[in-house]
Amino acid sequence: MSDRIATLVLSGGGARGAFEVGAERVLREEKGYTWDRIFGVSVGALNATLLAQEEYQRLKDVWFTIREEDVYKKFGWLRVAWRLAVEKKLGAYDNRPLRDLIQRNAAGRPFRVPTHVGRVSLTSGEYESVSSEAPDFLDAVWESTTMPIIWESIGKKAYVDGGLRNVTPLGDALDYSPKEIVVVVLSTEEIEPATYPNNIIDVAKRSLTDITINEILKDDIEHFVRINDLVKQAEKAGLKLRKPKKNPTDPDEYYRYCPITVIWALEPLGDPLDFSQGTIRKRYTKGEEAARKIP
Repeated sequence: MSDRIATLVLSGGGARGAFEVGAERVLREEKGYTWDRIFGVSVGALNATLLAQEEYQRLKDVWFTIREEDVYKKFGWLRVAWRLAVEKKLGAYDNRPLRDLIQRNAAGRPFRVPTHVGRVSLTSGEYESVSSEAPDFLDAVWESTTMPIIWESIGKKAYVDGGLRNVTPLGDALDYSPKEIVVVVLSTEEIEPATYPNNIIDVAKRSLTDITINEILKDDIEHFVRINDLVKQAEKAGLKLRKPKKNPTDPDEYYRYCPITVIWALEPLGDPLDFSQGTIRKRYTKGEEAARKIP
């Protein structure tokens, strides 16, 4: 099977991330894809890191053994109230165990593929893309996976989930003039149904990880496809569309048509904070099934 060189873009979605791992395995092993660069936000940042290190079995093992306590410390409501009201914490729960998991599985291992993760500063409001060449890259991975309100923002710049502004970092990928892009999305094309929220955490999850992220995600992809189609039409007419500004990482002065494949979940993936092993393995299998549907 000949290699099909492409850039991989991984979206956010919490514990749904096992879907990406299953989909990527099929894309690489069965569809013949080779990644020239990988981009990820939120849980996509964690997956991108180990994929870029070509630690495929390690990544699968992480997901197939992960427990809720490996990701965050969950407290009762009295403790949550104390944290927020008395200790002035900026998140209900503590996700420092996730930092330990990242360090334990990724620190000290070389990157075989360039990778980039996104984080957002609550102080500046800006989105930052951090390269695997940066000395604080693994810190950025942890920051990118930190869902605001649910977990406490990190550092003096109050870093949180990159998906807050850039659910699918397509713009980051385009700055490197990819030959082809594959996007793996941790949701269905339409917003997944949910039960009535029981508490403020349910409200935060539903608002941030379902409704808002789905809307941003669909807008990002639709915007890309719209521009891509215009570029293709212009090329057929013998014209070129000039980019509005020059990016130092992008050698192209003009927009160039780029084939894109988007892999959506074929059915709802469930609660983004559900780390039960039965659910994780089902999501992995659903990722495999969705990837097999593409040409």
